[in-house]
Amino acid sequence: MQKLLPALLFLTLLSACGPTVIYEQTKDFPAGGWAYADSARFEFNVPDTEQAYDMVLTLTHADNFPTQNTYVKLHTGFPSGKRTSEQVSLQLAGDFGVWLGDCSGAVCALEITILRNAKFAKTGGYSLTVEQSGREEILSGISRVGLAVVEAE
Repeated sequence: MQKLLPALLFLTLLSACGPTVIYEQTKDFPAGGWAYADSARFEFNVPDTEQAYDMVLTLTHADNFPTQNTYVKLHTGFPSGKRTSEQVSLQLAGDFGVWLGDCSGAVCALEITILRNAKFAKTGGYSLTVEQSGREEILSGISRVGLAVVEAE
C-alpha cells in the first residue's frame, strides 16, 4: 500500500501534463453533410508573441466516407485586418484505405496539425475560416470540424 500511493500520485501528475490549450471550438454540420455555404469560422486571441503555437483541425467523418482526402479553403484573419487564403488537401486515409483517425463505431475523428511551432507577430484577435472545397456541393459524411490552438512544446 505504501508503494501504491506514490505511484498513483505520479500517474495523476503525469496525466495532468500536456500542452496548454488557448482555444478550442467545434462546428457541427447538418445531418446531410458539409455544404459549400456552411463555412466554419473560429475566432481566437493570441496572448503572447514569444510563445510558439500549433493549430490543429479536427475533422469528424463517417467510416464510409467515399474518398481518402478532401479539400478545404483556409482563410486567416489578422489583427491588422489583413486576410490570407489557401487551399489544402486533408488526408483522411492511408494508401490502402485505412482511416488515419480514431474510429469508434461508424464515426472517425482525425486531428490534423495545419500549423506547427508558429509565432504570431502581434497579440490580439485572429480568425480562421474553414470552407469545404470538394467537387460536390455537399460532402455527405462530414459531420463536424473543430480548431484547437495550443502552446507548442
